Amino acid sequence: MNKLKKQKFSSHVIFSTKKFKKILKLKDGNYLTKDESIKLSVQIKDINDRIKFILSLVCDFSTEVSIRFCDCEEMLALNSQFRGKFYPTDVLSFPTLNPEPDSRLQYLGDILICLPVCFNQAKHARISLSDELERMIIHGIVHLKGFDHERNESAWRVMTQLEKSIKKEIIHSMGKSNWCQATILN
Repeated sequence: MNKLKKQKFSSHVIFSTKKFKKILKLKDGNYLTKDESIKLSVQIKDINDRIKFILSLVCDFSTEVSIRFCDCEEMLALNSQFRGKFYPTDVLSFPTLNPEPDSRLQYLGDILICLPVCFNQAKHARISLSDELERMIIHGIVHLKGFDHERNESAWRVMTQLEKSIKKEIIHSMGKSNWCQATILN
């Protein structure tokens, strides 16, 4: 594997500055928005370095990707529109439709991550929010590279194994993720 220093990879990360309402999934399958807000503090350099490392593992060219956090309302609308699923999901990936051949960077596409859903998933799994968000970033990038776990069980196994391998490699090379903190505001 080539070392990151020898590669010229790029990542573009957009972080929203708005407050996110916390969402709770009820036993009946419905969702309730709680009047708490989640404040996200991010170490931009750390996450940029980690994204560049992930891209260096899965791309053989200079790459650009946009990653944005959203709230449940926006994710619900987009998940309904593009997937016909009427609930806010954790991550959606939108591959670029018209890559620019003359660009020095290959634009892979956009990744949209629902912060309140990921916050709840991290809490439920008893892992850090950094770990959960990084898992979603890896998942989104793997989707942008053309993998689709919903195709069939074999595709799910291949994609899941690739994601685990990427996570293992990033921990081995860069340590555990600790690039963000979330605070609940009442």
